[in-house]
Amino acid sequence: MGNDGNYNYDASKPAALLFFVLFGLTLLVHLFQAIRAKTRYMLPLLVATIAETVGYILRYFSIKTNALGYLIPSEVLVIVAPAFLAAQCYMVVGRMISFVGPGHSIIKHSLLTKIFVACDIVSILTQSGGGSMLSSQDNINQVMLGRKILIAGLAIQVVAFGIFFFVALMFDIKSRRALGREYLKPLRPLFIAFYINAILITGRSIYRTIEFASISFNGTQQNGYATTHEWLFYVFDSVPVLIATVAFNICHPARFLPAKKGLRMDGSYELEEKKGWFGRRKDRTERPNAPNTSEYMA
Repeated sequence: MGNDGNYNYDASKPAALLFFVLFGLTLLVHLFQAIRAKTRYMLPLLVATIAETVGYILRYFSIKTNALGYLIPSEVLVIVAPAFLAAQCYMVVGRMISFVGPGHSIIKHSLLTKIFVACDIVSILTQSGGGSMLSSQDNINQVMLGRKILIAGLAIQVVAFGIFFFVALMFDIKSRRALGREYLKPLRPLFIAFYINAILITGRSIYRTIEFASISFNGTQQNGYATTHEWLFYVFDSVPVLIATVAFNICHPARFLPAKKGLRMDGSYELEEKKGWFGRRKDRTERPNAPNTSEYMA
C-alpha cells in the first residue's frame, strides 16, 4: 500500500481534484445542453458524467482520510461510469438508424437498443458487485472473487460493444452506399463522435481487464505493475473517458437528430405499434403531410 493506506501507490490528491473539476465542467455543459434541447434520451451520458465527477471527489477524500467509506464508492463509480457511456452510444446509434431509415441496418433499431442496453445493465451490475468486493483489505478470498466477477463484467462490456460497433459500422457503410455521402454528410460529425467513444471506451475496458487480470497477491497485498503505478490509471482510464464525454459536448446529438423520435431525413414519419418489449412491431411510413424536420430539431 502507499502512504495513504488505501492504494498500492502514493495516490495524488491534485490529480483527483483536477479530474473532479474537469468532469464537473463537462457535466455542467451536458446538463445545459440536455435541458435546452429537451433530450431525455441523453440521460445515460448525464449519469456517466455524474458518476465520474462524484467518483473523483470521493477518490480525493479517500486519499486524504484513508477511509474505506470513500474508497469503495469511488472505485465502483469510476469503474461503472463508462458502461453508461456505452449505453448512450447504443441509444444514439439507434436514433440515427431510425432517422436515416431502418432498412439500412442489419438489426432493427427498435431491437438493437433493447438488446445491447440489456447487456449493458448486466455489465454494470456485475462490475458494481465485483468492484465493491475488490476494495476489501481483510478478506483475500473476497478480493479474488471480486476480481473474477469484475473481469467478467468488463469482458461482457467489451464483447457486447464490439458486436454493436460492427452493427453500427455496417449501417454506416450500407447507408452511405445506398443514399450517398452528400445526403448523409449532416450526420457525419455525430458518427465521428460515436467512433471516438467506441474506440476510447473499448480501449479503456481492455486496459481495465488487463489490470485486474494481472494482479497477483502476497497475503492481502496486491501486486502487479498496473495496480502499483497510478499514472496508468489516469492515462488509460481517466483521460479516455474524459475525451469521450467531451466528444458528445462538441457533437451533441441534439444538433443532428430530431427531438421527436420517428421523423426521418426524407421528411417521412415512422408510425409504430408495439406489443410488449420484444413483441411484434408494425412499422408504417407516412409521407403525406409529413412534419418538417426543422420543427423537431433542437
